[in-house]
Amino acid sequence: MTYKVIIVDLDDTVLDFKAGEVKGLATVFKAFQTAAVDYEAWVTAYSKINHRIWREIEAGAATQPLLNDRFSKTFAQFDQVIDGAKAEAAYRQVLDANDAVVAGADTLLSKLNQAGYQLVVGTNGKTATQYSRLALTGFDRYFKQVVISQEIGHAKPSTGFFDHIFKLYPDNTKSEFLMIGDTLASDIQGANQAGIDSIWIDNDKHLGLVQAHQATYRVQSLSEILQILT
Repeated sequence: MTYKVIIVDLDDTVLDFKAGEVKGLATVFKAFQTAAVDYEAWVTAYSKINHRIWREIEAGAATQPLLNDRFSKTFAQFDQVIDGAKAEAAYRQVLDANDAVVAGADTLLSKLNQAGYQLVVGTNGKTATQYSRLALTGFDRYFKQVVISQEIGHAKPSTGFFDHIFKLYPDNTKSEFLMIGDTLASDIQGANQAGIDSIWIDNDKHLGLVQAHQATYRVQSLSEILQILT
C-alpha cells in the first residue's frame, strides 16, 4: 500500500500526556482539597469521571462545560465543593507547559518527514494546549497541517473529523491516508469509519476493545512503525 498522508495522534502517541497529567492532578489536589482525602482514591475517582466525560466529547458534546465540571464532580465524591472552572484552569496551565515526549517520537517524525510523507496532526483536545505542546517540543516543524477537535468542532472518532482532513488534501484518495494512534475507541475506530488504514500502538490500555476495532497494523513501539513505512 502506498501512503502519502499520515495522520498522527498526539497524546500518548508522540507526546507524553501522562507526564503532564500526573503533575497537573497533583497541582489541583494540593490547591483545592480542604479535608483529609486519600490522593490515590481521589485520582481513581477522577479517572473514572474523566473517562466518561471524554466519551461524551467524542460523541459530540461541547468540550469546555464538561471539562469545567470534572474536578468539581471528583471532589463532590469526597463531600467537598470547589470551583470546577478554576481547578480546570490550574490543571490546564500545567498541561500547557508539558514538553515530555514519547521515546522515539522525534526520530519517527523526522524520518517520516524525510521520507516525503505529508504529516498531519489529528488529535482530540484543547486547541491552546496542543499548539503549546507542539511548540515546546519542537514537533510543530514536522507538521504542515494541525487538526484539533476543539478548533474544528468535531472529535475523533466522528467522520466529520476525518472529512475535515480529507478536504485539506483533495488530490489524495482515501487509500493514500494512514492514521497512527494509541486509542482504539477514537483513533482506530475513527479510521475504520472513515475508510482508511491505521496503525495501532498497543500500550495495553484497551485490550478489551481489540476485537471491536481492528487496526490494519498493530505495533508496540514507534520503531516498528518505521519498519512498516520506510
